[in-house]
Amino acid sequence: MTLTHHILPARSGQTRSLVVLLHGFGSQGQDMLGLARTLSMALPDTTFLVPDAPDAAPGRPGGCMWYTIPELGLSTAAEADLRLQASARKLDTFLDDQLAAHGLPAAAMALLGISQGAGLAYEVAPRRRDQLAGVVAISGRMKRKGTLAAEVGSKPPFLILNGAKDNLLSTDETAQTATALSQVGIPAMRIIMAGVGHGISDDGIGAARDFLKSVLHAAT
Repeated sequence: MTLTHHILPARSGQTRSLVVLLHGFGSQGQDMLGLARTLSMALPDTTFLVPDAPDAAPGRPGGCMWYTIPELGLSTAAEADLRLQASARKLDTFLDDQLAAHGLPAAAMALLGISQGAGLAYEVAPRRRDQLAGVVAISGRMKRKGTLAAEVGSKPPFLILNGAKDNLLSTDETAQTATALSQVGIPAMRIIMAGVGHGISDDGIGAARDFLKSVLHAAT
């Protein structure tokens, strides 16, 4: 079954590219629509797709999750990995379905994930056979680093954004993530947002916008 999702149509009326936004733990797709609208001002030919994670998030009424978080006592690490991979398969199918529906190649699609959504983007994008235009990963943790080299299927460029004051994800960890991507030949640029916690700043949104414009323009 495909993921339920929200759509923000291309402002120009003609879709030449797609951006899929992936929300964090306990959130919903509709919470990402504000960011989609902001980005759409610079990407008039882009349709934004915002899926809802498939499972309800414990303790977050109305919220969803892509996978469980062992640190919150919600599951074991092994169970969380199984949930992650199940969501990855669902997102993979969703991406293929949307590309087919819009008659576009994978190179005309980019992902942007926040927190747990970034974790899912790390899982999915490098393992797809057909290379996506690029990925923006905001305040997210790469899971299953150890399997990446054996499972990498394509090498889309990554922009990694991390708050300097993020108490859930250290800058050291995102440095390790950038290194893990680079070691398998995936371009990874990392930006540390000064004074920012677990989220994104206006400057970070600007960097994401410029990155998406660059990779999608190159693809089309």
